[in-house]
Amino acid sequence: MKLTWARTGLPKNLATLLETLGEEYSLQEVDAKANLVFEQSARPEELTVRRQDGKWFIRAGRGHGFARGVGLALAGVETAENIGFETFGFLFDCTRGNVVTVDAFKRWLRRLALMGYNVGMIYVKDAYQLPGEPFFGLMRGAYSQDEIRAIDAYAQKLGIEIMASIQALGHVEPIMQYWAYHKVKDTSSTLLVDEPATYVLLEKMIGFWSEALDSRRIHLGMDETHDLGRGRFMDLNGYEPPISIYNRHLAKVCEICDRMGLKPIIWADMFFRFANKTQSYYDTSVEVAAEVRKMIPPQVQLSYWDYYHRDKETYATMLTKTRNLNDSRPFMASGVWTWSTLWTDYEQTAATVKPCIDACREVGADELIFTLWGDDGGHCDIDSALAGLAMAADYAYKPDGGADGLELRRLYQAVCGTAYDRQLTVGSMILTTYKEDGTVLRKIKEKTTLWDDPLMGMGYYGLDKASPGIWEEVLTHYRGILAEIDDHRDDNAAGDIGHACLLLELLIAKIEFRRNLLAAYQSRDREALSHLASGGVDNVITRFCAFGDSFRRRWFLSYKSYGLELFQIRMGAQIERFRETSRRIEELLAGKVEAIDELDYDGGAIFTPTTFLASATGCFFV
Repeated sequence: MKLTWARTGLPKNLATLLETLGEEYSLQEVDAKANLVFEQSARPEELTVRRQDGKWFIRAGRGHGFARGVGLALAGVETAENIGFETFGFLFDCTRGNVVTVDAFKRWLRRLALMGYNVGMIYVKDAYQLPGEPFFGLMRGAYSQDEIRAIDAYAQKLGIEIMASIQALGHVEPIMQYWAYHKVKDTSSTLLVDEPATYVLLEKMIGFWSEALDSRRIHLGMDETHDLGRGRFMDLNGYEPPISIYNRHLAKVCEICDRMGLKPIIWADMFFRFANKTQSYYDTSVEVAAEVRKMIPPQVQLSYWDYYHRDKETYATMLTKTRNLNDSRPFMASGVWTWSTLWTDYEQTAATVKPCIDACREVGADELIFTLWGDDGGHCDIDSALAGLAMAADYAYKPDGGADGLELRRLYQAVCGTAYDRQLTVGSMILTTYKEDGTVLRKIKEKTTLWDDPLMGMGYYGLDKASPGIWEEVLTHYRGILAEIDDHRDDNAAGDIGHACLLLELLIAKIEFRRNLLAAYQSRDREALSHLASGGVDNVITRFCAFGDSFRRRWFLSYKSYGLELFQIRMGAQIERFRETSRRIEELLAGKVEAIDELDYDGGAIFTPTTFLASATGCFFV
């Protein structure tokens, strides 16, 4: 769909939006007879897109409504929607090695503006260049202030606010590995509260983002500080209830923000965790004591994060409890599931995002973001997340949740240039199995197979014991997906289909190798063992190399070079372990050994891991 627009009479922000989108999309400025007409609505929530007499009329009450309206017009969609969220955003996790380049960030901003997003958060632990702190982001692709300013300036052209999401208490393990931060160290991941040097450092950290971004909001993290006060703090001061330490620190950090004119936001989990002995976040019966609530600074906004629950009631209850902590409007964080996986988990995303949005509507929470975490190295094909974000936006903007999905598919095709359903087909490689009552039994993720050791086979063994015959089901499932997408290997407009094909071929080869190895070993089939030691191992290694080359290519489309080494080290380890498997088989066939001990194991331990650190071998990795 070719759209034209005229600058005359158009607000400057809309003209800038259209110019910026025109860098990629079919939006042409003309002097007259434009076919795009914009109308400002007096109702903030209104968004209507209609076609009449060859023109597209977009009527909206908020800026991100106009941007989404342009996306819908590009898709040829006439509709009436509801802009129910004042803040509708996403969070890029740039701290697991996968630091998004400026150009990739711009590409994403264009797409997400057309889907109706108006906030982008950059999550970093230490991945920014802090003056006077040479170990900050060392060899981790740290952002410069100029890079952040470039992202912010571009986002503003699209009507998107860029916010920093940092860590001002816990989750600072990247810098705690260096002796330079011994003075501000409580534990291996937590800052030392009350130490003056801690607040000198925090002033620098917060100041960096205050100078780099125009937004006056900053997310300070402070989640999951389970070990607060249990390290050097206790050595120096003795035991003190963690909630007291936490609130005292929070007050000091808020003072820093006040001086810089910043509105602080933090994750709310620790108020609930400290209120019960199990440190459970999602126990809806937990009540936070009145004296604790009184200590929470009134200017801090509290963010409820939940990527797990599949029922509206839990979200509604916890959002209300979060609001009641200090009477601030709750900031909701849901998730598009990109972590600990190689492709977005759309089943988990849809099952958790929809009840979350429903609960937000019910309790009047109008600030919502979707996190794209990168746990275990940020190895997900990040562009596959665009389908999850499109789905979330469709559900949030449509009062009926976009029941038939046709408008969602057309918008996604127009914005991303590929088929929505094809992305979902690939995502189904994360096999979800269910109990008889319809609840989820387990998810069989690709990484369980990818990182499983060819000799120890802990993931293979555990799943086979838990669900006998499951691997034949997995093989059939993978082969079916591969057959369905194989003719679309050149489709790389969003999640790369060719890359997914290489992954599936590798996973199939690994599962077949393990299955055939066990069968040949148990029957001492010398011919089969000999073939596995040569052709079988070579086949898997060849597929590892092909997938590794594809992964490298995909990495550089979105990320700086740092972080790639983690994946390559793991891939190299896998290849070497397959070579070791070949050696062990050959030693068995030559009579040098009587058995391969790893293959004789049948001790009954059921372990179904999903990450490299857990599943590679029985040893612990540093």
